[in-house]
Amino acid sequence: MSVYFIEGNVSAFSTQLTKFSVKLPTYAADLGFSVDEKKEAVDDAAYMAWIVKTDEDSATSKLAWKAYELLAREGSVDVTVLIPPGAFVITVSPTLVEPGIQRRFAEKAAKAKANPKCSEAIQKDLGIYSAPDAAVTITPDLKVASQAGHPELIFTKHGFLVINLYRDAGTGYGTAPYKTLTKSHFVDYDLPAVGVTAHYKYKIVFVENDVEVGNFSSEVSINVIGR
Repeated sequence: MSVYFIEGNVSAFSTQLTKFSVKLPTYAADLGFSVDEKKEAVDDAAYMAWIVKTDEDSATSKLAWKAYELLAREGSVDVTVLIPPGAFVITVSPTLVEPGIQRRFAEKAAKAKANPKCSEAIQKDLGIYSAPDAAVTITPDLKVASQAGHPELIFTKHGFLVINLYRDAGTGYGTAPYKTLTKSHFVDYDLPAVGVTAHYKYKIVFVENDVEVGNFSSEVSINVIGR
């Protein structure tokens, strides 16, 4: 079953984490989750919620100051009698967590789903349900840019832990992946011989339980020069 239940929007993802952390204690014993795993879910949810709230507050503060800036520069009102917007203040963060909140959430969800006791109703209550055929319809997004002359591939993992990357450096894609990736970007440092220009093509596909699932991404390409 696909893990393509993870919300793409960061605010919705934060809400999803909070729901999971609140509901998990109800099912933890039956699904085999430890006290530490429950605490980790709570800490991850709280930290992501703080990040989202801080981001929203900073955006609101920026808009207020931008409006005041325009008023001061171009407005007809005497701004000397106006009160400038207050300074943006970052609130004290909750417990700090390691990077990888989404990965840890996906791993917990996969653990829960693998348990026979985790019914469809429980998955929905935890906020981790996805239809059994969801993986079949997923097409990854893939972009390529140049980073100091090296191809940089950027994509969204949509909750999957592994991506297979295929490359055509002029002789075709072949049957085996060029690289198996676990991060959301990859810089290809393998360039052609010095002075040689080549046209590299790339495509990716999601991997679940060591099996490629869903559709291949659209092909992207870039010219590279050996050096």
